[in-house]
Amino acid sequence: MRRRFVVVFIIFLIIVSISVFFDVYRLPKGKPLQPPSYQYPLGTYIDGSNMININAIAIVNTLMFGGLVGVGEVTLALTYGIIAGAYGGIVRSVMVRFIDALNSLPRLPLLLSIALFYGVPTGNSLKANFFLTILIVMFTGWNIYARQITELVYTSSVGKSTRRILGKVDIKLVFRSVMRQGLNLLVPSSIDGIATYTGMGVIGGVGDPNYPTLTTLLNTASHLLYDWWMFLVPAVFRGIVLVLLLVLADEIRRL
Repeated sequence: MRRRFVVVFIIFLIIVSISVFFDVYRLPKGKPLQPPSYQYPLGTYIDGSNMININAIAIVNTLMFGGLVGVGEVTLALTYGIIAGAYGGIVRSVMVRFIDALNSLPRLPLLLSIALFYGVPTGNSLKANFFLTILIVMFTGWNIYARQITELVYTSSVGKSTRRILGKVDIKLVFRSVMRQGLNLLVPSSIDGIATYTGMGVIGGVGDPNYPTLTTLLNTASHLLYDWWMFLVPAVFRGIVLVLLLVLADEIRRL
């Protein structure tokens, strides 16, 4: 196992563990919008909550959003890609054209349009259920990876020996041939989920106050420029988390 993977994974695990701890353990509140001090190292939030707790909650929710989207997208992509690639023929042609049609749609405008149906406008933002947003992001992103899985199965030796033999496809063999690719796509799809939710939050103000993310904190602080700890610290944490995820994605591909 590569040393860099171990080091990055340990750092990532430490950040997640600390975030989960301060998500559960609440520190004392103070006056709203207090700058960093000895008593409040990261300052206080607009309601007086300790920013250590707020940032921890945001990190956990951000990773939960990305993780659930990633697992969902990869699962759908694997299922669809295995069927399309293994059977081939007209089945593959129709399924691939369907994927291509989905890939041609402008994803972010589509997501914002869907969010308008279940979201609740609150002035400059759109209150949208956290888990429902995960589902719509998932169901509009799996097709990107399904195309890769389809071609991988179709061009593999397993795919060549099983396509067009309806009812005699060895799903276990096909699944083994793409399991590695599915693992490689898990972290990138999680990053895609986080990035897409960020786009929805920045452009359309989409978010759930019950599940604040790092993007939610940045949007909240957009009109509080003098309260630098409100946006600088979440931005730094967001950068660290994404860099660690990107490095982990690269390292997993090399394992």
